Amino acid sequence: MTWAVPGILAGRGSPSTRLPMIRPNAQTPLDPATDAALLLRRIGFATLALALPLASLVSRRAAVVLVPIGVILLSIAALIEAPRWFAGNIRASIFSRAGLTLWALVGWAVLSLIWSPYTGSATEKAANLFLAVALGFAGAAALPERMRASNLNLAALGAGTAAIFALGLLLTEALGPVDSRAADAAGSVERGISVVLIMSWPALAWLLSRERGLTALGLALVVGLLALSRIEDGEAMAMLCGAIAFGAVSANRIVGARLMGGIMAGLMLLAPLLPFLLLPFFRLSPAVFSTVGAGLDIWADIISSRPVQLITGHGLDTVLRGRTTGALPLEVPTTILFETWYELGLVGAATAALCLYFAVSAAGRMPGALAAGGVAAYVTAFALAALGFASFQTWWLMTLTAVALLFTAIARGQYRTERPVAPLSRRPKAPNLHAGQ
Repeated sequence: MTWAVPGILAGRGSPSTRLPMIRPNAQTPLDPATDAALLLRRIGFATLALALPLASLVSRRAAVVLVPIGVILLSIAALIEAPRWFAGNIRASIFSRAGLTLWALVGWAVLSLIWSPYTGSATEKAANLFLAVALGFAGAAALPERMRASNLNLAALGAGTAAIFALGLLLTEALGPVDSRAADAAGSVERGISVVLIMSWPALAWLLSRERGLTALGLALVVGLLALSRIEDGEAMAMLCGAIAFGAVSANRIVGARLMGGIMAGLMLLAPLLPFLLLPFFRLSPAVFSTVGAGLDIWADIISSRPVQLITGHGLDTVLRGRTTGALPLEVPTTILFETWYELGLVGAATAALCLYFAVSAAGRMPGALAAGGVAAYVTAFALAALGFASFQTWWLMTLTAVALLFTAIARGQYRTERPVAPLSRRPKAPNLHAGQ
């Protein structure tokens, strides 16, 4: 579910689905209220695009604090400038087909608290999911129809600066002594690297949309080096999957987006078949089976012994707490595919698959390089979740919300018109100097 949230929100950038924002006349001087709204919008967007990737490298809870602050500032700016426009955008987003599907998924997760044996922790997880989705809808509705390029440049500046800073921290960590304080700082750096990697996709999309190829290449090289430092934890593999998706959508936007959306939605919907399909291959290699195949074997036993729970699920937060209390073996898969089916059942998995397909379809309709960057970001987030990375942790939910808002803002910062080219037949003819002679 974590990867489905940003996809729905980023798709709200289409001008045809939003109400027109009333702008003051160009000849009318800006009043203090409009000046304040512009300043608050600049600070709020800078909080998401510039401060978040940098602060995540030094603080574990940077996303939990900065994303709500940034969204609140953007919302206040919209309320000052055009409150009815802001309220209309929220209403239109919530009652759209994609919005209703996403809220149905959140509602089913909240409803599963009734039969979850761990109501306390499950309530906290449901509240975090609800907060991330609500902040995403509010932030997307607060973004203006025409984003200034000076604001959007902060996305590339933030991702590039944070990537270089992360490489410096990794070098310092490798050369410095090992102690408890250094180990705690290393944990913050590892979490911050994940934030920088996922936030590099909107930055690359913005640079490519403005035809800054050399700058985009430099950012890609720095981010690639950073991803190689996380090859053991799966981030490098997830970024590789995102790069493949980027190339596929760049080659054919419609076919590539539908292919990626169909693959991810199909994996989510047909996940219970995976252990039965993969177990024969893992049994051929005992060394691999001891690490991965054991979890698939437990998954297959759970499906065979508890078929009724395939419909409703066991309730939110039952996987993590079940491993902690001993109700589930420690070897159970930590992938989002298993967690969604075990906790939310067929209803939750089908709704999540539909949300995911809507997300990728919305990304494929974005203009220019944004389509490839958007789909790549969703594929990266899905791959990370499928590999068991930060499935429902609050900081990761907030990070994905920030990525969705960056893509939405960049989509509204693209050129809306093109300079017409005069046809050859209408070009003025050269005067005939010999006429009349």
